Amino acid sequence: MNTLHIMLPYEYVISHIDLTWSDILFALEHNLMAKNAAVKYAYDVIEKEEKPTQTVLSLAWVNNDAEIDFYLNELTNQIVEQEDNTLQEKFLYLLLNWIFEHKEQFSDPLQMVEIIYVDFDYPEEISNFVRYMPSSEHRLNSVEASIDRLFKNWEMYLRAAKIKFSK
Repeated sequence: MNTLHIMLPYEYVISHIDLTWSDILFALEHNLMAKNAAVKYAYDVIEKEEKPTQTVLSLAWVNNDAEIDFYLNELTNQIVEQEDNTLQEKFLYLLLNWIFEHKEQFSDPLQMVEIIYVDFDYPEEISNFVRYMPSSEHRLNSVEASIDRLFKNWEMYLRAAKIKFSK
């Protein structure tokens, strides 16, 4: 799913969405965040909750990937799972937002959108800013104007997704 190999920093993710254990598990299974995100989240849970579980306390002190996997599986087995579609939509938003915020660092950010479009199994909600997809909007007179419209559509998607997923 993560052909671009973008690892979203934990601090970035928590600044954009309300994170859950299901989100952490999804992100780790799809290589969207580093394993230590689970440990960092455990620390955050300990700070916020009056009586964190022993599993959360144990996870906060692990130092290898196998232990992280063990405790994370324990935690996610104890909770009601989020729908895979919701998890996927959250990380679609986060990846696209990350690229948009850092677009100057990439030679072709719209190509990255195209790769994500394929990686996430062609989500309809982003098709209006994928270059090769047909547009229902009227034709523009120049390539530059068309590209500007793609970026505006991308930005509109991000605004709507931010409302849906933001803290």
